[in-house]
Amino acid sequence: MTTTITDFSAKEPSLGYFYQIKYALLVLLSHSKELDNPKVRIENLDDIEIEDINTLQLLQTKLHIKNKANLTDSSVDFWKTVRIWSEYINTGTIDLDSTIFNLITTEEIPESSVLHKFKKKITLDSEVLEVIKVLDRIAIESTNKTNEKAYLAYQSLSLENKKNLIKRIRILDNSIAITEINDKIKKELIFSTYPSTIDAFLEILEGWWFAKSIENLTSQIDSISSSELQLKIANISDSFQADNLPNHFPVQLEITDEDVESLKERNFLKQLELIKIKANSRTLKRAISDFRRAFEQRSKWLRLHLLNPDEEEQYDVKLFNYWKNIFDIMCDEAEEKSIEELIDLGKGFYVEQFAKSCPQIKIREKFNEDYLTRGSYQMLADSKKIGWHPNYKEDL
Repeated sequence: MTTTITDFSAKEPSLGYFYQIKYALLVLLSHSKELDNPKVRIENLDDIEIEDINTLQLLQTKLHIKNKANLTDSSVDFWKTVRIWSEYINTGTIDLDSTIFNLITTEEIPESSVLHKFKKKITLDSEVLEVIKVLDRIAIESTNKTNEKAYLAYQSLSLENKKNLIKRIRILDNSIAITEINDKIKKELIFSTYPSTIDAFLEILEGWWFAKSIENLTSQIDSISSSELQLKIANISDSFQADNLPNHFPVQLEITDEDVESLKERNFLKQLELIKIKANSRTLKRAISDFRRAFEQRSKWLRLHLLNPDEEEQYDVKLFNYWKNIFDIMCDEAEEKSIEELIDLGKGFYVEQFAKSCPQIKIREKFNEDYLTRGSYQMLADSKKIGWHPNYKEDL
């Protein structure tokens, strides 16, 4: 019997990672307007860090879904974060004078809590000393075992370092929930594309961002810069212009022998079988990859209303007319040929005209991906509208 997990406690850590990565994108988008080509790192010194030539900002993100509570003076979230920051200060890992410490939480700080003061910048020395007095008392008197190491780390700071730390802590409570973060990101992108395509735009940008985040998390790249993000946004924007379309499937698919077996009854593979393209050959697997990518891409454009059905139909007509012109020439050469010669003729026709090279027939002027053309020809072959063997209609 299958048990359905309804307790959010099991899901919260996973959602926390997604939240962190998506929040990092929002941070880089929003800070790029005010900082000098900032760059973001994920899970380096903190959950998120954003740095430019003058400043370093550390951001600790705390997502709570179930049992959402107030952020109190002895909150584990707060003290765990203070412990990390205190250890960095003591070890000289960071330059305290140029670092800002941010705690981003979906919880709320009650006005009675000393942490409420961190909602704005604390500048007055008297106010700083008042906060230190409260935090010192908590660190000394509290019997909370969970926070014990955090209290020790904080207490190990010199008074001067405590002052500088307090002045540089910011807490953003009632932060946006994971279900709301996309709307915030879309507001940052409002002038990047047409209102009707903003969802499709964000989908492509998020795919790129998650890939870059994984590269950063696995130390393949040191950081993700604002200039990289700006260039990607510009490239995506260009793909949404009237003479272009976005490419959702830029990578060739890895086709297995099992994939080939599962598709063996499809007409486009039977068409290749007629001209003796070997099963499980690289040529055949490339045809399957092109077919799948073209089919999924065209379907996605239609679902997102980026492509008019009439435009799609006109594209197929252009593909057919090109094929028909050179297919008729091949059929003239096929007269009085033997069965084996017809196979060789059809194979040469397919390999030379559609596999080794690709007809330059574009669905839009600036969309130049060959997989769409090759895959669309496989789609036409699957519906028996075209073929490669001179007698494909009879033989199928």
